[in-house]
Amino acid sequence: MQRLLCAVVTFCLLFASPAYPWWETGHQVIARIAAAHLTPAARTRVARILEVSDTPQAVADALAQASTWADETKAETKTGNWHFIDLTLEDSKSEIPARCPDDNCAPARIRLFAAQLKSRVSSPHWSQADALRYVVHLVGDVHQPLHDISNADLGGNCELFNPPLSGDVKNLHALWDGGIIKAMDESAQSLTDSLEAEIKEMGEPDQQQAAAGNQDDWVWEGHELAKADVYGKLHVPLEPVIFPKSCAEAPVEITSFAAQADQGYITAMKPVVRQQLSKAGLRLARLLNESL
Repeated sequence: MQRLLCAVVTFCLLFASPAYPWWETGHQVIARIAAAHLTPAARTRVARILEVSDTPQAVADALAQASTWADETKAETKTGNWHFIDLTLEDSKSEIPARCPDDNCAPARIRLFAAQLKSRVSSPHWSQADALRYVVHLVGDVHQPLHDISNADLGGNCELFNPPLSGDVKNLHALWDGGIIKAMDESAQSLTDSLEAEIKEMGEPDQQQAAAGNQDDWVWEGHELAKADVYGKLHVPLEPVIFPKSCAEAPVEITSFAAQADQGYITAMKPVVRQQLSKAGLRLARLLNESL
C-alpha cells in the first residue's frame, strides 16, 4: 500500500492484529450501537436469549460478545460462505438470488435467521441464541463493502500490498476489514461513543432513513461502494466473471497488481467506514426490533 517507507512505518505502528472480518472492533461497535437503539421489548428478549440481565449495559456487552461468535465457530460449523456474497462487477441487484445458491450467502442467512427469531421457534440445527448471533454478525459483514463483491479476487484478498502495511494488513480486504478502523486510533468503546454522538445529531427522521432497507438493499449499497471507493479509486484491473477458489487460481492481472493506497486514501475512507458502521448498527437495531 504505501509508497513511502515512512508511511509504511507509521501504519505498522497503528495496525494491530485482526481477529475477524470487520475485525473484532468493527463488529463490537456495530453491536453496541444496535443495543443502544433497541426497543424495551426487544432488549428484554435479547437479554432472555443471551441469558443476561435486562439492563442497557448488560445487553450491550452481551451483544458485543455475541457479534464475533459466527467467526469463532465457522471452521467447526463449516459456514464460511454465509459471511459474504460474490456479486461481480457486471452484476445487477436482481442477480443477488442467482449468486446465492442454496441460500449459502450473507443476505439469505440474515433473512432466514431473522425469520427464525420472529417465529420464536428454534430450528433443528440452530437455537434462538445461534440465530441472534448470526444476525448480529452477518448484518455487520454485509456493511464491509468487500463482502459484497467479486472481481475474480476473493473480495479483495488477492490484491497484495508490497510491502505489507503490517504483518496482518497484507491485502485490500484486510485494509477494509480493520486496517482503516485501526488507523482511527480509537478503542471500540470510544469509537462507539463518537459514532453515537454523530447519530444523535442526525435527528430522528435521518436516523430512520439511515436504518431503512432490507438485506439485499444493504448488500447492493456495499457493492456499489466497493466498485467506486475500492476498485475504482485504487485502479484495480477489471476481470472476467470467474470465481477462483483461492488466490493461486486468480488471474495474473490480480495477483501481480501492486496495491497502493497512501495516507490520503486512508484519510478519505475513514468517513466512509464510520458511516458504514453507523448504518449497520441502526439497521441491525431496526431488524432486531422488528424480529423480536
